Amino acid sequence: MKIDFDACSAEDRRIILVSSDKKYRELILQVDWVKVMKLGAPIIAAPWLSVAAVLGAPLAGSLYLTSTWRALAALKSSSAPNQSWFERLTTEHEIPLPHLDPAEAARRFKFDLGEPKDGSAYVLNPCVADHYVLPAIANERLAQEKIAAFTQIAATLGAKKVEVVSGETLTTSATASADVPLDQAAAQIGLGITLDAQHKVRRQMYMEFDKPDVQPFLSPALVRWAEVDPSLRALVNTRLATRARTAKVNLTFEDTVDIDAKAMATFARHGIAVGGKYRQLRASTWSFEIDFWPKARKS
Repeated sequence: MKIDFDACSAEDRRIILVSSDKKYRELILQVDWVKVMKLGAPIIAAPWLSVAAVLGAPLAGSLYLTSTWRALAALKSSSAPNQSWFERLTTEHEIPLPHLDPAEAARRFKFDLGEPKDGSAYVLNPCVADHYVLPAIANERLAQEKIAAFTQIAATLGAKKVEVVSGETLTTSATASADVPLDQAAAQIGLGITLDAQHKVRRQMYMEFDKPDVQPFLSPALVRWAEVDPSLRALVNTRLATRARTAKVNLTFEDTVDIDAKAMATFARHGIAVGGKYRQLRASTWSFEIDFWPKARKS
């Protein structure tokens, strides 16, 4: 579905389809339009439900993508006031995803190395402006970026050393159990640890830093992480406002983007690439202790 990317906000394009015109024509042939037409009555009453008809309930029900579905419904309503979004959708045989050509996507937005690829869907990174990641790896990737952001925040705040104190896996409705080995959960988020004989985290050095040449600060690139994570926000505010010499930080890692394996299966049925098999993030929580270098005294 073509949209004006110059006129839409980031929330309106949290999911995009990168597709050339040729590839898009191939993809729409994968949609079961007979099934979509049979669902016409309820969809006309609630236009956003056409997302469920074409892409399935898991995607339509995603809270993270709600703003995008609303924006698309509003766009259809304004561009064809005498037609319902469903009628326009089924008449024109469109996939209800904002889409753009690979060359334009690469010009407008940031992607991982080797991306974007023609015929692939991408979701917006909630913490890095205009950066898109493949849906199948999104939650694992965001967890890895969170641990990297924590490390960078500690460094810019003047950390002397950061130690891993403890860790545990968490039971969630998605996993139903917490029997994932702790070292596997750590590896998934990019955290290197060693375990003792009881399979508990052995207190260990995570990172050490030289004495900084500047006063503690927060890089603009890391502001969003402090905004969305209470533990990181408290760490930043306390260190910048006081002369704190030590800090204990507990970080929890769990799914951030509610697009799951069922949604990946829907994409696959339509021939849309998502980055391979869905990688479910093993929810876990980790405790760190930070020793800071003393702040320089103001002269």
